[in-house]
Amino acid sequence: MRFLPFALLLLGVTQAHANPVNELKTTLQRLQGDAPLKGQISLRSENRTNEGKEDAEVQPGAAQLMFEDGPQGLRLQYPQALLNRAQAEDQAKDQDNKSSTPTVTGLRELGYKEVRELVRPAEVLLRHLNRAQFKGEKPDSWQGKPAKLLSFELEQKRPDKYIKAYEGQLDIWVAADGTPLAARSRQKVSGRAYVVISFEMNAQDEWHFAVQGERLVTTRKTSTNGGSGAGEKGVTKRDFTLQLS
Repeated sequence: MRFLPFALLLLGVTQAHANPVNELKTTLQRLQGDAPLKGQISLRSENRTNEGKEDAEVQPGAAQLMFEDGPQGLRLQYPQALLNRAQAEDQAKDQDNKSSTPTVTGLRELGYKEVRELVRPAEVLLRHLNRAQFKGEKPDSWQGKPAKLLSFELEQKRPDKYIKAYEGQLDIWVAADGTPLAARSRQKVSGRAYVVISFEMNAQDEWHFAVQGERLVTTRKTSTNGGSGAGEKGVTKRDFTLQLS
C-alpha cells in the first residue's frame, strides 16, 4: 500500500503528458524563439459594399513590405516607390472621389496585428486557447499528411449589450510530432441596436504554418468578414502571404 501514492503520481504525470491541449501549449511556448527572420509580407484584399446589388462598390487593396524580426524587435520597411504610389493615389482621390486607392487601402490593412499573426503566430494561438474550451480531438489529415484535429469552442471576448447571440469555433491541425500545421476559426455574431436595427456578422480566418528554426511562422492567412445591418451588406476578403529570404 505504501507504493500507491507513487503509482497515483506516476499516473497523473502520464495523463498530463497525454493531454492534447497541454501538449499543444507546450509546443507553442517552445516555438516562440527569437532567431532572426527576414523576408516579404504581401497582401491582396477586396472590400465589397452593398453586396448583391447593382450599385455594389468594390475596393481592392494590395501592398508588399519587407520585414526583419529578431531579438531587437520587429521592423517593417516601406520602400520609397511604394510611398510614392500611395501619395499619387491620395492625390488622385482628392481630384476624383471614385478613384481607386489599392496601395493606400493595402497599407491600412497591413497593420501591426496582421503582421504579428504572420511572424509570431505561436503567441497569438496561445491567446486564442486561453479563451477556448476544448471539445475533442480526432484523426484527420492536412494537405494529404496525417494529422490530429483539435476542436475548441471560443468564448465571446467581452459582454456587449447589443449582441444577442455568439458562436465561435477554433480548429487546429497538429502533426504527429505535435507541430501545428494549420488553424481555422469561425465566429458568428447577431444582435440588435437601438431596438429597430438588427445586424449579423460572420468572420472566418485560416492560417497555414511552417517552422523556421525554433519559430513558428504563418506562411499564409486568409480572412473573410461579412456583415449586414440597416439595409446594408458587405464582405471583405484578405489574403496574406509571408516569404522568407
